[in-house]
Amino acid sequence: MGIQTGLNFNDLKIVQYSYVYRDVEEHAKLLEGMFKVPKFRIFEMKGGYIRYRGKREQISIKMAVGYMFNVQIELIEWIDGDCSFKEFLDAGREGFHHIGALVEDYEGYLAYCKEIGIDIIQYGRDITRWTYLATEEGIGVILEIIEKNKLISSYFKVVG
Repeated sequence: MGIQTGLNFNDLKIVQYSYVYRDVEEHAKLLEGMFKVPKFRIFEMKGGYIRYRGKREQISIKMAVGYMFNVQIELIEWIDGDCSFKEFLDAGREGFHHIGALVEDYEGYLAYCKEIGIDIIQYGRDITRWTYLATEEGIGVILEIIEKNKLISSYFKVVG
């Protein structure tokens, strides 16, 4: 019969547009200059563990985080490790990678996506749990679902 939930993808609030570039500092400066957005906060995340296509991987990335279009803009530079960012760059791509949505029923969305055949590309946990879903074929971009909690909600408010 399927999973009975009150999930509605129309109710998702997009809180983040994420881009993958070979040089995030260059693109952050470009956006700051061209669009007069506030200065991006740049930092590195080294040696974090994720699950990528079912395998545990250790990755390092550089990120630039700011706000534009009333949502968080996340610029990601791959440094090391197998992950969706490396895969994206290896395919000769740079630019728009995924959209992020905060969800309260994280497990419910994962179960529903599994039921309808949407695969998980990558997932992990830092200040909350997050999962990249293989939605490019259907909506043209990867959808990241981000588990809503007080810490992540504050993060989106503080950074913006």
